[in-house]
Amino acid sequence: MFKSFNIKQTIAFGLLYLIVVGCSSYTPYRYSFSLIKPQNGTIHNDVGGQAMSFEDSDVEFRFVPSSENIHVIIKNKSEHEINLVRNKAEYIDCSGKSRRIHIGYDYVEESKDFAMNSAYVAPVKIQPSSEMTGYVWINIWPDFGIGSDRTSVTDAQINYLKEPFFPRYSFEGSVEDLKSSTFNLILPIDFGEYVCDYTFTFKIDDVIQVSPTEFRM
Repeated sequence: MFKSFNIKQTIAFGLLYLIVVGCSSYTPYRYSFSLIKPQNGTIHNDVGGQAMSFEDSDVEFRFVPSSENIHVIIKNKSEHEINLVRNKAEYIDCSGKSRRIHIGYDYVEESKDFAMNSAYVAPVKIQPSSEMTGYVWINIWPDFGIGSDRTSVTDAQINYLKEPFFPRYSFEGSVEDLKSSTFNLILPIDFGEYVCDYTFTFKIDDVIQVSPTEFRM
């Protein structure tokens, strides 16, 4: 009961804060990223854009990072079914801290599945010459602190509590130390006879403050 009240109070204050911020000036951040590792394959970075990719003889990964999540597409180039082992995937932030992640198309549904399946998510099967597409989000579901009735939390509450990878606006935090820093995404692929932990290192090439008008362009 007390935890439920705290969640409601936190959300109420958060919404009030956003209203106040929305009525005043705020500064969005715009990030530029590049993929710098692994080296045992081919890396492509879209000059002037955010799209980047890596491929070897068995699989191709395409990424579009943002401050909130990472859009990822995985293509099976092999002749056999492969599996993305979502339960073992992780994100290592710029400070070196390991974080669990959600991988899927909808953050709210992934959070609910994670809670209702006792913190387990099934692997994603990818057939030969097929692709899977989804988004990578930070998984903070165990930290919500709302007890055993997690499934009673509304979609709006889950979405509101979503934590971005990096500050999106000036009121969310400082970005002074982020420029030129790196972060890692580990995506385990099960090839049947073995599992390969593909570790991708991304670099934040630049972070700039833009006007709200420029940000929406």
